[in-house]
Amino acid sequence: MKVLIFSGSNDRAVISFCRYSVDREIPIYIIANGNSDYIFDTIYKEHVIAVRSKNILDISILLEYCESIKSDKSETVLIVPSTEYLNRFLLQNCEILAKNNVEIGLCDREVYEKISDKYLFNEICIKEGINVPNEYLSVPDFYPFVVKPKKYITDSKALLEKPLLVYNRNDFEKYIKNKDLSDYYYQEYITGQSFYLLYYFFKSGEYSVYSQENLMQQENGGSMILCKSSTIHSNVISKKFADLFVGLGFSGLVMVEVKLQDDKFYMIEANPRLWGPSQLILNASMNLFDCFAFENKLISEIEEVQYEENQWYFWAGGLIENQQAKKNISYYNFNSEMFFENYNGFLNNEVYLKKDTINLYLKENIYE
Repeated sequence: MKVLIFSGSNDRAVISFCRYSVDREIPIYIIANGNSDYIFDTIYKEHVIAVRSKNILDISILLEYCESIKSDKSETVLIVPSTEYLNRFLLQNCEILAKNNVEIGLCDREVYEKISDKYLFNEICIKEGINVPNEYLSVPDFYPFVVKPKKYITDSKALLEKPLLVYNRNDFEKYIKNKDLSDYYYQEYITGQSFYLLYYFFKSGEYSVYSQENLMQQENGGSMILCKSSTIHSNVISKKFADLFVGLGFSGLVMVEVKLQDDKFYMIEANPRLWGPSQLILNASMNLFDCFAFENKLISEIEEVQYEENQWYFWAGGLIENQQAKKNISYYNFNSEMFFENYNGFLNNEVYLKKDTINLYLKENIYE
């Protein structure tokens, strides 16, 4: 089986999977997203077989990519489910892909959308007795609150927006301008500690689970800047979500964001795909990529590994990006003093400060 990776979005996750694949001697072929794709600043550029038009996916061209790497017509190609946009596209075209021996490593479309569409998953969690933030039935007249798109796509239109933490009326009006308010909903803002529950669910219903604690995040729910592997997955909340996913018939990789406030866990969102800080899978010896690779017949066995808690993930470029935009950092159970006291240690775990991506690190962190 050959592995096809679409780069150019969710870059840190894609590069982490490239690192894993090379380490496990899994042949990978990459489709770059335009000529400015970050992949060209890494050693993985040697795996690029084609450059697609920027942010364009076309099923006939995709099938041509797949045929170009097959040894013969009967060989199977696996496309790594790396981004929400790609995954939705693959699920929309799953029948023609299957006819051409192309697998996508995803559950069926109906189950996927139950998890990925924020409002629907929110309602499912309520039915399963999982806490979610309080919903406001109309636009609140107090701050802060969170506004979220109910679905990824409404009336065939991709909404694409991330949730927004609203601090004032101007923020809200800018976000919602020229949009249909019925496509959005409003929730209370949950403070407290932030965690990701990280799963791989096999088709059999078995699963593997780990977790990370999020300490620094870009403003307005942006990308995580600093995280560490944790043991929160040993809490009963992990089993509640596992039962939910198994009950839905879900299989594949999924990340669930939860917050711990006043001794209660609240579901924030779930993403059934690769997540940004996927490098922590490697840093902390999680077997999640192995589980994915094994079920999709890329490897013959899952390696026995010893999970390491308190391993770090740091993205310096995300910090600089936030500063350049004159935005604030969100801290969870952490502060700036703690960050600067331990900066050198965090830098040892910077996602791009490695041989294979050093040019990318310099590009993000060195001013000309």
